[in-house]
Amino acid sequence: MDRVYLHPIELIGDEVEADRWKYLALHHELTELPNRQMLYMSIEAYMQMAQESKTNLAVVFVDLNKFKKINDIFGHFVGDAILKDVAARLLTLSNNGIHAFHFSGDEFVLIIEQADYLDEKIKQLIEVFDTPFSVENNQLHLGASIGISLFPEHSQNANELIEYADRAMYRAKSKSTIEKMYSLYDGK
Repeated sequence: MDRVYLHPIELIGDEVEADRWKYLALHHELTELPNRQMLYMSIEAYMQMAQESKTNLAVVFVDLNKFKKINDIFGHFVGDAILKDVAARLLTLSNNGIHAFHFSGDEFVLIIEQADYLDEKIKQLIEVFDTPFSVENNQLHLGASIGISLFPEHSQNANELIEYADRAMYRAKSKSTIEKMYSLYDGK
């Protein structure tokens, strides 16, 4: 019977490689934010914590306005740079109980703990998009449409909370005014 001897360095290298693959599976490759799969894994835990602490939770769906137009005019390289900038800006909110996930394309989902302070946290989110994006010596105002659903008020199901926030986002997009960038789910 042949014996296989592994050097400790090889084992450490394998662990590092496995950790890297796990990271890549749960994070968006461009923005490095947690991805949709990680969102679905995380939202249940946040709901459980909210239930145990008898607080509420907000699920916020964010869609970037004018992103396709920017991609078409400036190219995907610039679009990618904007997505990275958006991710970096959203990460600045993480100390305030706001957790950002890259859902797909130009869509992001945020989980806001203790939604009792929702108005204040949404104002912080809107400020992220009030600051223009610098692209090839141009200052671009991108804007975002934002939809919000609440746990446990609107649902106690993670998929429904995301779906309801998505519906509310489309309602906000249809209103398309600077004053009304966001919409709270209303059962429709």
